[in-house]
Amino acid sequence: RRQRHCHRSLLLLLITFLTAKMFGTTVIGGDVLDIGSKKAEMGTRRQRAVALGPAPLILGAPGQFDVPNVEDPALYCRSNFASASGNKDAAQEIKFAKGTTTLAFKFNGGIIVSVDSRSTMGAYIASGTVKKIIEINPFLLGTMAGGAADCSFWERNLGMQCRLYELRNGRRITVASASKLLANTMSSYRGYGLSMGTMVTGWDETGPQLYYVDDDGTRLKGKYFSVGSGSTYAYGVLDTHHRDDLTVEEAIDLGRRAIYHATHRDAYSGGINNLYHVTKEGWTRVHAIDVNDMHYEFQEEKKNAMTS
Repeated sequence: RRQRHCHRSLLLLLITFLTAKMFGTTVIGGDVLDIGSKKAEMGTRRQRAVALGPAPLILGAPGQFDVPNVEDPALYCRSNFASASGNKDAAQEIKFAKGTTTLAFKFNGGIIVSVDSRSTMGAYIASGTVKKIIEINPFLLGTMAGGAADCSFWERNLGMQCRLYELRNGRRITVASASKLLANTMSSYRGYGLSMGTMVTGWDETGPQLYYVDDDGTRLKGKYFSVGSGSTYAYGVLDTHHRDDLTVEEAIDLGRRAIYHATHRDAYSGGINNLYHVTKEGWTRVHAIDVNDMHYEFQEEKKNAMTS
């Protein structure tokens, strides 16, 4: 019986040694009698965990990101799902199709921000009621163009950074500083496949300010911008009718007409026209009008103008 027990102990010792060699660790303690015990088993598990590193990602597991079940998920995503910009979209199996129209412009009475509400994936209309103006704080607004998730997440993250700045410094952040924070974030994630073209606008101690920020970290200051697949049509209206001395009513009418003409010519834009007016007291939501209603309104206006 003693010989049988000795053979069993040697067999366990051999198995433990081979296991340790397999995982590149040594689990044999100073006391051979620990072999086969709970103490030795726990020590083996701990050392295997150290050798193997963090647990692998599991598809669908809570608290984990779902990743492609391939050898190199990062390379697979870059090759097939990278953002559609420049030559990065040349040979992809799946295209990042999107479309929208957003615009903002400054005038003597403040800032007008006007957007559509259609969310598309190519010819597929995913939603007709997307809120593309993000209320960062009572004096700051951001717009969404590109990937809805990217814009929504990072502009809400910007709202958190702006609030932290206000708590630390005891005053509101300027529009320039807020846009710079977002541009710095985008620069740090350049090349990761984000798709974002946004406008950050608001009123601070220097007056009305308007900045454009995109996923490459580009940051531009301007008098008016339009972003999205329908932006060329909106720019045509803005270039023709924009003036610094517009009244508030004229500015509101210009904002909605620019969006209407963009949605009329661009199939990827449409839905509801949401329009905000920013003043030194903060932003106010002016209206939310269906672009179809505007179509008949402007057609009737055009008909009356031709007959008179």
